[in-house]
Amino acid sequence: MRPSLLYRWLKIYVRLAFAAYYRRYRVQNVQNVPVTGPVIFAINHQNAFMDALVVAVSSGRNPWFITRASVFSNATARYWLGLLQMLPIYRFRDGHANMKKNDEAMESVRRLLQQDETILIFPEGNHDRHWALRPLQKGIARMAFDLESGEGFQSGLHIVPVGLQYENHLKSYSDVLISFGAPIAVSNYREIYETNPAQAINRLIADLAPAIRSLMVHIPENMPYDKVAELIQSDEARPAALVDRLQHDQQMVERLQAVESIADTAAPKRKRRFCLLAWLLFIPSVIPHLPLLGLARMIVRKAVRDDHWTSSINFATLLLAGPMIYLAEVLVLGFATGQWYLGILYALLLWPTGRYSLWYRAA
Repeated sequence: MRPSLLYRWLKIYVRLAFAAYYRRYRVQNVQNVPVTGPVIFAINHQNAFMDALVVAVSSGRNPWFITRASVFSNATARYWLGLLQMLPIYRFRDGHANMKKNDEAMESVRRLLQQDETILIFPEGNHDRHWALRPLQKGIARMAFDLESGEGFQSGLHIVPVGLQYENHLKSYSDVLISFGAPIAVSNYREIYETNPAQAINRLIADLAPAIRSLMVHIPENMPYDKVAELIQSDEARPAALVDRLQHDQQMVERLQAVESIADTAAPKRKRRFCLLAWLLFIPSVIPHLPLLGLARMIVRKAVRDDHWTSSINFATLLLAGPMIYLAEVLVLGFATGQWYLGILYALLLWPTGRYSLWYRAA
């Protein structure tokens, strides 16, 4: 099934916007994603809808998104969300009556997978801004076996574990690593499922959880999270390359598990050095971007009640309002001066000044 023109255009546009929003955006092992056949992406969920976006643009597949039903409140929303390949799913908080509507949603998922489409799922069931994988819900396994059992385990369905590792969940000009794990063939569980379906579901979940966990930093619940995260990020031996950094951070968690008193382990304090020249360059660099920064801050302050959505709202503001604000600035400069070459020069300087101002704020 060919995605809508809007979906295809947004996939390109979002990927370009990531180059502006993130300091580094890296993808590893995308070759693990089957090129054809039905696929379910199983992803750790830490950063609201940013998680879906970074995975959707990181492979050649065009996933459909399982989305909470409350956003499909009217016909207009349903039309546009349908073009973006979003499927409504109801939660317990939506009421028992609405939960029955999930049968229709699951039937839609089954039809899509039968057509060799890709479904994107967060098997943890909710998001949490911590470097940790929470217990997986069984819905993803039930969905997989629902398809395979009906197809005689011949559909070729694979579940691809995906690990997302954010350096900072809230701030722009940070790093994100998307890691695709080895695909899990659901047909491998046929013998168990035909003997004991419940056991097959539990076995698939038991195999999937460590597969996702191996692609991210996982700080267990029995460790002091804030202290461990601080020690990891302040380690002077931490590699710059994101793939090497992930392995280093995972090994550090293992080493810290053997420490008797992590609370007594001192983390080196980061020192910020003031440079007058860098500050003088920052002032004119940030001025063109103040309207966009101010708008994003205002929206976050008024609309965000859960800070897990901070990054998502900031990115959405850049995506939707950024082009209009910058175009308006270029037009105002051109009309005000009558010198359109100044407007063109101004537009060309937006990228380097934006990156520099973000770098300075994060330094």
